[in-house]
Amino acid sequence: MSSVLRRLSGVFAKPPPRPRVDHLGGRQDLRKVVAKFKKLSRSTHFRRNSVPYEKTVQRLAYHQQFALIEDLLEHQKQYVAHSGDKFAVRLIGLYGKAGMFEHARKLFDGMPSLSSRKPSLVHLNALLAACVDSKKFDEVEGIFRLLPEKLSLDVDVCTYNTVIKGYCLMGDLDSAVSLLDEMEGKGVEPNLITWNTLLEASYGNGRLSEGEKIWDLMVSKNVTPSVRSYNPRLRGAVLQNRVADAVKLLDEMRDKGIQADTHSYNAFIVGCCRNGDLDEAKNWYWRLVESKCNVDRVTVSSLVPLLCEKGDYESVHRLCIEAMDQKLLRVTNTLQNVVDFLVQECKVELATEIVEHGKTKKTPYNLKLPQAA
Repeated sequence: MSSVLRRLSGVFAKPPPRPRVDHLGGRQDLRKVVAKFKKLSRSTHFRRNSVPYEKTVQRLAYHQQFALIEDLLEHQKQYVAHSGDKFAVRLIGLYGKAGMFEHARKLFDGMPSLSSRKPSLVHLNALLAACVDSKKFDEVEGIFRLLPEKLSLDVDVCTYNTVIKGYCLMGDLDSAVSLLDEMEGKGVEPNLITWNTLLEASYGNGRLSEGEKIWDLMVSKNVTPSVRSYNPRLRGAVLQNRVADAVKLLDEMRDKGIQADTHSYNAFIVGCCRNGDLDEAKNWYWRLVESKCNVDRVTVSSLVPLLCEKGDYESVHRLCIEAMDQKLLRVTNTLQNVVDFLVQECKVELATEIVEHGKTKKTPYNLKLPQAA
């Protein structure tokens, strides 16, 4: 069997292993997790690793244990004075990702007493990012306009990129684009992140003509686009059913040495699924696999309903099994709907295999066969 056929015999290529923090325990009392974390954080070596911080706060936020997040992060303040700027930036960012902006602001304002030095630009940029992550968009403008002057800080491209992202998430593309002129006036050069953020916001919200203007402006500045620059254009073309134009963009990417990624192919898969064209969706799926790109949640969630609608039982069964293995479908309702569908179509054996496979996972899927089966 050729290498290509061996790869196609499965549904997905396995993604790289994710880092695990085993010493923080499994599904135990979250208060014990925080207590153990505090003990571990006495170690300078432990505090240098951002992964356990991110994983633990993410886990607590998932369970809406905001009091425990505050308990954990307030405890870490004692180490700010003896750590570099990155540690305080990490704590501010973690509060932001947990949606606790008021605590992030309190930490920022308390920097002089914690470390005997006033906040620097990296702290300001972290505060702005926390504001955006917490979706406190109404406060972005005030921080951006008032704090740099108050603290005698010269903003940089990172500052502008965060504010631009905030405007884009608010749906205020015009304000975001207007900052380009301000950046030029202050001698701050937009970077690829700036342009990609604006491209994503314009094409992603159906403002395709604005997207093309931003693209042309980027090219006029001699900025070399990346795959993340092209992907919004691909989605925009497919959205307008201009598939031929989207294919030309893929050819243009190849000619420039830019390799298409999962999101590139998903643009076509999503468009085909939206139009009910299963054969073409499969075609683009196999192109994705042959290009050694990893399938993701968008790929699976787009294909599963159409496979059911078209009665492709074997494919939807295989897709669900592999999606569970790759943790691509954590929403049980999607899988349960497939199980119900297969039973309804008298494919009880396939449905049973999905249910039983779900029981083998470390975090079992709560799937059940319909009682009528």
